[in-house]
Amino acid sequence: MPVGSHTTPSAITCLVFTVLIGAGVYGTSYAFREGAWGGVIWEYLTGFGRIPIPIALLSIWSLVFLAIKALKIRAQRAALRVHFVPDDTAFVLHAGSADAVVDAIDRSADEPERFLFLSRARTVLRIMRNLGRVSDVDDLINSRGDQDESTIDSGYTILRGFIWAIPVLGFIGTVIGLTQAMGRFGDALREAGKDVDAITQQLTGVLAGLDTAFITTAEALVAVIVIHLIQTMVRRADEQLLDDVRKAAFDAIVSRVRLTRPET
Repeated sequence: MPVGSHTTPSAITCLVFTVLIGAGVYGTSYAFREGAWGGVIWEYLTGFGRIPIPIALLSIWSLVFLAIKALKIRAQRAALRVHFVPDDTAFVLHAGSADAVVDAIDRSADEPERFLFLSRARTVLRIMRNLGRVSDVDDLINSRGDQDESTIDSGYTILRGFIWAIPVLGFIGTVIGLTQAMGRFGDALREAGKDVDAITQQLTGVLAGLDTAFITTAEALVAVIVIHLIQTMVRRADEQLLDDVRKAAFDAIVSRVRLTRPET
């Protein structure tokens, strides 16, 4: 299945896992809906104007995204343990020895361009012959680091959209529930002075509308709080990874580089 670039999961993979997990959750709830607890869970997953259904699916997608992203961050960290520069302190990295180091990187992983650290190192080493100063190498590494930060930050765009949409769905449920409650309350007033049972029935409908209003909002707010907290931890791991990649690239390349200005 597609894995996405660097630490950003593939949208297709997230969608597939969301469908599978959602089908499992709703299928299990449907199978046990006749039981006491099963009926309550089924109601909270499908009732109240069907608003909980998109809330649950968007929440599952967000959690799948964060889970896959955490695994990808872990995989990216494995690349930081790759030593492609000889440990000999007398080794000097220059335009002539850069190709050998690139070959060592290619042998260390099947697809080194998928790893932030290896991809950044390969890019710098391949164009080293065009650089005239060590500071140019450092600037190039920092420039690639800024590009990677921008790319990884853009990977959160869909997740940020879902975090915005989930509470909005809860508020939509609030509007629908209050509208239903007000309409049924008007019916109850029209029944005033008539049969008490009829009034009681109308007031029960009012309470059902209030249930839709408050429960959908509560479900959405709880879901978005959980997702946001997990996102904060995963994003912190993402930022720490970028810092570690920048430091590792400096230690492996910049600190070992000796360049001479190209002849003109």
